[in-house]
Amino acid sequence: MRVVVIGGGLSGLAAAYRLAGKHEVTLLEEKDYLGGMASSYSIEWDGKTYSVSKTYHHILDGDKTTIDFIREFGLEDKFRKKKVRQGFVFQGSVKGFSSPLEILKFPLPLRDKLRLAKFILFDLKRQDWDSLKDVNAKEWVTKNAGKRNFEVFFDQLIRNKFHSPPEDISAPWLGTRFSKESSSFLKKFGWLEGGVSQIVDGFERGIKDKRGRIIRNAKIVKIRNKKTKEIVYVQNGKRKTINSDVLVSAIPPKTFLRLVDRIDKDLKKKLESIEYLSCICLCMGLKNTLVNRYWVNVLDRDLPFSVFFNHSSLYEDSAPPGKSVMFVTTYLKSKERQWEMSDREIMKLYAGSMNRIIPGFSKGIEWWKVFRIEFAEAVYSMDFVNPPLSSKGVYFSGIYRIFPKIRNMASAIESGLEAAEGAENEIKGMDIKD
Repeated sequence: MRVVVIGGGLSGLAAAYRLAGKHEVTLLEEKDYLGGMASSYSIEWDGKTYSVSKTYHHILDGDKTTIDFIREFGLEDKFRKKKVRQGFVFQGSVKGFSSPLEILKFPLPLRDKLRLAKFILFDLKRQDWDSLKDVNAKEWVTKNAGKRNFEVFFDQLIRNKFHSPPEDISAPWLGTRFSKESSSFLKKFGWLEGGVSQIVDGFERGIKDKRGRIIRNAKIVKIRNKKTKEIVYVQNGKRKTINSDVLVSAIPPKTFLRLVDRIDKDLKKKLESIEYLSCICLCMGLKNTLVNRYWVNVLDRDLPFSVFFNHSSLYEDSAPPGKSVMFVTTYLKSKERQWEMSDREIMKLYAGSMNRIIPGFSKGIEWWKVFRIEFAEAVYSMDFVNPPLSSKGVYFSGIYRIFPKIRNMASAIESGLEAAEGAENEIKGMDIKD
């Protein structure tokens, strides 16, 4: 049976990997690389080549699917766990928030800090998220953590991450996200020696070993959604067509809608309603280590970014000795001013703002790159409902189908596997009818 997967991010790779070997599988990717937000690049630095991911990635405690594939791809001996430190930019400087002493020193009344600790340790551990489906994030956090904690921490964190007022974000989405991340901070973060590109390489190698095809630089121009799916794409200036019995779409829903010629009206309405945030990530190679914390969220509202990571404090082999890789990131709507700025303008804006937090920061920059992801994160509003898994031989996978899971490598892979399982069951049904 012929299966075409469009989109070579982790969801598409996982779907193709699972279906290859059983069926005639072809994966089409518009870019010249695979992995999507999990893709990486090589950088020559002090006479050695380093693999650096384009955006920040870590493996949280309980990311079983990612860890299972690390084992499946023979990478278990490179998997490491490490206790990391976190902090916040608050009132113009980095404040630690990883130990009882640091938390006690944080400039908040003791009563509020105790209430915040209770919220993190107990309220975020709940299992019955469905009971909060009609409750917004502001209402839930204020009730359980208090007004002061909401105003200092969560209000800005929510606006940074979701680019929406807390009243518009569902409590289950916020809760499941903070629950998993906060529990991992209490334990250890996982990282892969040699970089996460090895996971992408493992999927690619596995697909090819099972005689699946991967076609890069395949810009899709039309999807004819008939009983037999017909995908028209352009590669190296040549127009080509491929037919399939089953199609797996691992691309953003609005991109799919722009390409497909016919689709069920109700499904179209659901896919059209899904909104995304874009992401700008400035990656810098520094001649020193100016921040000894892995993850620092920004609470000050006058900064142009929302979070930064000292990548090398987790990925110990990502930089020469004594040097470091740092990600400075923000989420935004693609039509906002920053999205229209040049890479150099972004670098100057972000580096200049880092100087306000860490004086002299920009003097340590040895190299830098800016990466932009237009469809970085689906926005889970109060009335969000996952769209259907399939419609008439088309299966959907991606981060817009993972609610209320958090967006990470594991959930992206799981979405691809879910689409592959659905496609496999449909193909079995076709075989029985035949």
